[in-house]
Amino acid sequence: MRRPHHAVLLPEVFRARDVLREGLFSEKQLRGPEVQRVLRGVYTLAGRPLTHELRCRAAALLLPEGGVVTGRSQATLLGVELRRWEDDVEVLVPAPAGGRWSAVRGVALRRARTVDPGGLVAGVPAATPERMAFDATTRLPLTEAVANLDALVRAGVVPLPSLRRWLMEVHDPHVAAARQVATLCDPRAESRQESVLRVVLQRAGLPVEPRVTVCDSAGNFVARLDLALPECRVAIEYDGGWHALREQLTKDRRRLRALREAGWEVVHVTAPMLHDPQEVVDAVVRAVARQRRVRHPA
Repeated sequence: MRRPHHAVLLPEVFRARDVLREGLFSEKQLRGPEVQRVLRGVYTLAGRPLTHELRCRAAALLLPEGGVVTGRSQATLLGVELRRWEDDVEVLVPAPAGGRWSAVRGVALRRARTVDPGGLVAGVPAATPERMAFDATTRLPLTEAVANLDALVRAGVVPLPSLRRWLMEVHDPHVAAARQVATLCDPRAESRQESVLRVVLQRAGLPVEPRVTVCDSAGNFVARLDLALPECRVAIEYDGGWHALREQLTKDRRRLRALREAGWEVVHVTAPMLHDPQEVVDAVVRAVARQRRVRHPA
């Protein structure tokens, strides 16, 4: 007699062919409300929260021998959330062994001559930290790639020195871009927006520094800045939505007044401004010019 599926300890995700073979579900039940599909051929029970981590576990059931989850998906498994539920799971398979394997919808496939296993992450076969970082930063816009690597290094899941050494030994069409990202990486950034802002300004020839502490002439602490050009006393601050709250707005005004009294000018950058990088660069260049005129009048 067929056992009711609810009496069986099912894994978090399961393949349709396995539960059909064991008689735990019928094809009709797999089309019904008792289950939900994660990837083609892989299901979970209804009511389970749909997360990218769950999708990674589903993809792991479909991987060929030697295949691993990598890139932003692996980062998300490690707690650095670079992927959402609906995003493709990034996987890496060896060629030619995995050359004939075709990814299903919802899986982004990369191939490599050899794939060095990095062990299990949350029960999922994963790449080495260096390969994960490589896949999380290539084939992407530069600012997005640097923001990803900043987050990975800041979280301690990728050692930057070992990544840079690894990149010097890699021969891949995308390695030049990865080396540039590693050169621009600075884990002191505390958000993706700060990472993007830093790269935009540095690429424009403005040598901004993150996490700059400002003190007044008596040595008293004034503020810690997101980004700054200390020699010019120009601060660049990213303003998120929380800055509009009344209590925070009052603190920001006091902070701004203290910075001005210490001889600093502050350039505030908003999310819409980041969509036009040249607008940000122009605003900082104008602030630098004003500061130079004040400090070195003709």
